[in-house]
Amino acid sequence: MYDEHFEAGIQQIRDILDGLGLNYHFTGGVAASFYGEPRFTQDVDLVIHLTAYDSETEALLQRLSSRYLADRQIIMNAIRRKSLFQVLDQERVLKIDFHVGEKIPGELQRTTRQEILPGLIVPLVSKEDAILSKLLWIQQGSGKSTRDVIQMLKGADDVDWKYLRLQAVKLNVTTELSNIEEALSSGHPPEDPRVSG
Repeated sequence: MYDEHFEAGIQQIRDILDGLGLNYHFTGGVAASFYGEPRFTQDVDLVIHLTAYDSETEALLQRLSSRYLADRQIIMNAIRRKSLFQVLDQERVLKIDFHVGEKIPGELQRTTRQEILPGLIVPLVSKEDAILSKLLWIQQGSGKSTRDVIQMLKGADDVDWKYLRLQAVKLNVTTELSNIEEALSSGHPPEDPRVSG
């Protein structure tokens, strides 16, 4: 699933963020691989709480600029807008996406620490919030996210379905969740919305 460069890249950014005491967790392909079926991914996705111009943000910018290809102005704009910015670990050719602010309300309070690789423990999005995040991507036409959710739900007896369905209503992704539940019960993959109609 991961090579040694990818593992080292995750460890480095984890150490930087933990060292600054920032509130964040890993999500995206890392979470999908941990909770579902291991798959190749060469990007790292993080959800993080940042506020423009505070001391922790300034310290983060300094560390990022010293170790990554990072544009300060783009990062500051993204922090103010609570949107996405990217940095590149040039040594390992690893792209790290920082999603500023929660897309799933309260997700950073439900972070769980998990050993995603032997000896590598990281803050990780909860399984339910990982699924909800992928449902939002499915809504935008991501076929890969559909496969990820199916794998995370296959044979899962540890999913908090009450929470998952309640949040799906709040996030307006009940159709996407229902389609996947039907696919799991029937054994047929849901239709890709990009090629339907």
